[in-house]
Amino acid sequence: MTANEPCVAKFGPLPSKWQMASPEPSCVNKTADWRLKILQNGLYLIYGQVAPNTAYKGHAPFEVLLRRNGDTIQALTNSTTVQNIGGAYEFHAGDAIDLIFNEEHQVLKNNTYLGIFLLANPQFIS
Repeated sequence: MTANEPCVAKFGPLPSKWQMASPEPSCVNKTADWRLKILQNGLYLIYGQVAPNTAYKGHAPFEVLLRRNGDTIQALTNSTTVQNIGGAYEFHAGDAIDLIFNEEHQVLKNNTYLGIFLLANPQFIS
């Protein structure tokens, strides 16, 4: 991969679908809303914002999870303020990344987004 071939994907805000860099990146594939499959080993930057719906009156406790292969790598539980989510993570080909909500109406989807950017794919990552 060269510097002029960006590997970028972003989800949200609404309409709900992943928007891929053009041309479509060779490092990630969209599999569903809020879910990506990693196609290339590397160091990735995940960035995002979660906007809680403060008008939500349901019974489910507020929880937003950033997961890799079903395992939580970051959790947000503060329902009173907009929060950033993400960080730098080493991912391997085949990893599945998703952002899940305890209850979908707990977040304002028009102010919530998630993105991923390939920082490097050094040869020593295995």
